[in-house]
Amino acid sequence: MQHSLIVIIWSLFVSFHDFHVTHTTIYYNADKEALEITVNVAIEDLERALEDQTAKKINIGTNTETESVDQLIEAYFRQRLTLAPNNRLTNYQWVGKEVSQDLHNLYIYFEVLDCNQNGKIESLLVENSIFTDIIPDQSNIVLVEFGDKSHNRTFSRALKRQELNLLN
Repeated sequence: MQHSLIVIIWSLFVSFHDFHVTHTTIYYNADKEALEITVNVAIEDLERALEDQTAKKINIGTNTETESVDQLIEAYFRQRLTLAPNNRLTNYQWVGKEVSQDLHNLYIYFEVLDCNQNGKIESLLVENSIFTDIIPDQSNIVLVEFGDKSHNRTFSRALKRQELNLLN
């Protein structure tokens, strides 16, 4: 009986509480010596962040989406997601975006080409503050796939920067 009551209470809590989570995958493509970055965000949260910056209505993935939306998105992520292989800040290039089938999420793609020119990448410093300025309980999960190793980290308003040792 207690178990059923707990399940009911938990279900009510979950249905009324918004979870704010982004998921970023950083994959090292050894053949291209490139970092391939995929960021999965809720369209509603991204629109809110961009509208706060521009004071204009943003309609991502709709017929009324303006041509400048891609540039706004790219600029926002350059401010909020930084990567530093071996503690050397790097610039990533915009690849594109894709609206999910459920029209709730947006997949954003970036890449860092020739990121391993100066020797082997041993560490990766990641700073992720996506939406933390507008959503107090925001969580940003980052999965780094480097060779045969995976590293999973969670970023928040209180923890925006983490360094990963890619050799372990």
